[in-house]
Amino acid sequence: MGFFNWFSAKKEDATSKTNSNEFDIEKKYQDVIAELEKHKRTAYLPILKDNTNTFSTTSKYGGYPYLRNQNDWPTCMNCKKHMPLFLQLNLNDLPTKKEDGLIQLFYCTNYDQNCESELEAFFPFSKASACRKIKIENPSAEIKPNSNEIFDEKVIVDWNPKDDYPHFEEYALRNIDVDTDDVYDLMEDRDQGLTISDDKLFGWPYWIQSEEYPYDRKTKAQMELLFQLGESEIIPYMFGDAGIGHLTQSPDNDEELAFGWACS
Repeated sequence: MGFFNWFSAKKEDATSKTNSNEFDIEKKYQDVIAELEKHKRTAYLPILKDNTNTFSTTSKYGGYPYLRNQNDWPTCMNCKKHMPLFLQLNLNDLPTKKEDGLIQLFYCTNYDQNCESELEAFFPFSKASACRKIKIENPSAEIKPNSNEIFDEKVIVDWNPKDDYPHFEEYALRNIDVDTDDVYDLMEDRDQGLTISDDKLFGWPYWIQSEEYPYDRKTKAQMELLFQLGESEIIPYMFGDAGIGHLTQSPDNDEELAFGWACS
């Protein structure tokens, strides 16, 4: 065999192997996407409008919470100051699963007294945060908060639905088999089957370190994502080093709420 014939044969063989490898990766990718579709959920991304801080029942980030009475604003057990409101959801305004009442998330940001570290705020059920479901009764009480920080109010005026998929930290739990980084690369290149890392209502948690669902303290049921405070930085506060926070709720008891976060 002449050199050019030998070289041509080697080139065709290498091309054939490359094509075969690409075909295998594409097939694995399609299999993974098909499996992920079985677990698809709808997440809702908030659409916001700046607003004056008001004591209201509106769904919002920051500002002032709805208060049932003068003593209803949660205080930090460490610094004894009012915890800033991070999130308030009017459950009747949600795009789905509507009901009466409010869910509120407060979180202490007092660095001067190290409340975050002293109370291990990253763990669910930490005393550095307060999550609660309450009824709307009378018009809100109004007080002057004793707090180091109050965030500017951003009202949630609408929701943008997006497909959301389990984070890869949960693949083994869902029997989703991804045995090559090439599949992940294709998912990212094609923006398919991924977990939304931004702020969202419902959907799947975007885990920073590992799967860390809390459990209902009474029934031991695994709690479900209600709201994610993600990479959007709508609230100008960072959980650790670019962390993501998860507000979760028990499927057995809708008043059992927890907030925890993790960072890289």
